[in-house]
Amino acid sequence: MNSIGSRITAAREARGLNQSELARQLGVTPQAVQKWEAGETEPRRKRVEEMAVILGTSAEHLLIGGSRPDAEHSNVGQPIPITSPFRQIPIVGTAQLGAEGYWTALSPSEGHIKFPTQDKEAYALRLRGDSMSPAIRSGWVAIIEPNGDLVPGEYVYIKLHGVHDEGESMVKELLRADDYEVSLMSINDAFGRRSIPWEQIQHCYPVGAIVPPSKIVQ
Repeated sequence: MNSIGSRITAAREARGLNQSELARQLGVTPQAVQKWEAGETEPRRKRVEEMAVILGTSAEHLLIGGSRPDAEHSNVGQPIPITSPFRQIPIVGTAQLGAEGYWTALSPSEGHIKFPTQDKEAYALRLRGDSMSPAIRSGWVAIIEPNGDLVPGEYVYIKLHGVHDEGESMVKELLRADDYEVSLMSINDAFGRRSIPWEQIQHCYPVGAIVPPSKIVQ
């Protein structure tokens, strides 16, 4: 019997994407996509809806199977609609990427991204530099969801306390979060893991997605 993992694989391959490219657009790690497709874990409903948009299919098809909504002469019932509304998310700045993925400066930016999210406070940052490649490329946009849930295996935006609001900022993979600290993995494996006590953190927000610059609307 086909599983959600096999349907994700088939839809991804039909779209011409590899696991890393799908992960980048979802704002998750390639390992998370690999585990979904292998049937080791299942994505949350919100992720399924986002995948459906990226893969040109429906959440119903990925969840329970049946014909793809674009299949010729399909007589399958109406697909389940995306429950997260598309919002116009402002790009509030440009982040310059430095050593170990730190954001060393922010400057004003323009434009917005249309993206399905329940978070009315979501905002976006345009990323510059190559220190996060190949996971995140220069010029791509990170969508930050301040009210989202922190999920191990997905990317988070971390900003530390600093003088004059100039603390370190970075995007990392969240390994674990408890009452005392968060444990993170650098996007570039050369920098390894890092644990940061909560008292040093100004905020830790989920990254809802990493989207290409072609999605920017001026």
